[in-house]
Amino acid sequence: MVKSVKYWFNVIRDSIKLWLDRNAFSYAGSLAFYTLFSLAPTVIIAVTVVGLWLGEDAARGEIVARLQDTLGPAAAKAIEDAVAQSSIQASGILPTVAGFVTLLVGATTVFGQMQFSLNTIWGVAPNPDRNSLWLFAKKRLLSLAVVLAIGFVLLVSLVLGVIVQATFSYAGDWVPGSVMLLELAQFALSLAVVTLFFAAIFKVLPDVVLSYRDVFLGALVTAVLFMLGRNAIAAYLAHTATASTYGAAGSVVLVLLWVYYSSLILLYGAAFTRTHVVSKGRRVIPRNTAVLVRHEVLHKETVEQEAPPTPMPMRKQEQEQEETSHDQAHDSSPGERPRSGRGLS
Repeated sequence: MVKSVKYWFNVIRDSIKLWLDRNAFSYAGSLAFYTLFSLAPTVIIAVTVVGLWLGEDAARGEIVARLQDTLGPAAAKAIEDAVAQSSIQASGILPTVAGFVTLLVGATTVFGQMQFSLNTIWGVAPNPDRNSLWLFAKKRLLSLAVVLAIGFVLLVSLVLGVIVQATFSYAGDWVPGSVMLLELAQFALSLAVVTLFFAAIFKVLPDVVLSYRDVFLGALVTAVLFMLGRNAIAAYLAHTATASTYGAAGSVVLVLLWVYYSSLILLYGAAFTRTHVVSKGRRVIPRNTAVLVRHEVLHKETVEQEAPPTPMPMRKQEQEQEETSHDQAHDSSPGERPRSGRGLS
């Protein structure tokens, strides 16, 4: 018991230290910036995926409702307006293709930055000898797969939520405390879905060879912090004057604050996962397209520099120069012959 408590204390302590050492706050800021421009395309793709089963209007309504619960009405309205402005409305093949490509690039950019941030936490980087156009396209396709997975996870979450709610509504007449049980079931369902989503991100995006066993616990910790913090930051944003302080840009600031916190939680989950894996004695193995990167601080060392030569008095320096010139002239004199080592007979 004592060893277990000590182990988890060390894991939490070391993961926080790693999280701070790898400059998570700066990377979370960059992720928030990229997410601001990728959020609308990602929501459009998620609406498209969910709309294949539920219909586009129903899918948009459900997603907007989720955003309102998480971000508040003002931020959700800003995202809804951005989605409406970013939708592909042009007619013709060429404008439609151009709009679709722009949509994909915008949606996948944030996941490229997310992969870079997770690689920094794990201490790996792309192999410079393996960089190519195909590798870049492959990473974009991987990011697109994550975007599509968001839509699929959202669809599964909505369907399961409807099933759970219908079940408890039907059983509410003879099951005591059905309302509380319904809330607990919805929380457990959301926790499971978010955990699977974070596990997929931790497994797929970093350039590290990992199994789902390696990332599951870290994904669970990340999901718990994410869901608890989601309610806390929603309450904070609802009771502060952040939106009114920044005027017309207030809704954008609300989105940035929420994404910034979520990015910090994501990066801490990655740091927790890495610390837990290393503490179990397993090595960090990069993929064949990546290399290990050593992050270390070089301590300052006092190095005694050689003191410059003491300048000689001018008169003594002139004498030495005259002696040197005299010796050189004597050695180069043509009348002088080398002395023989033999004596005279």
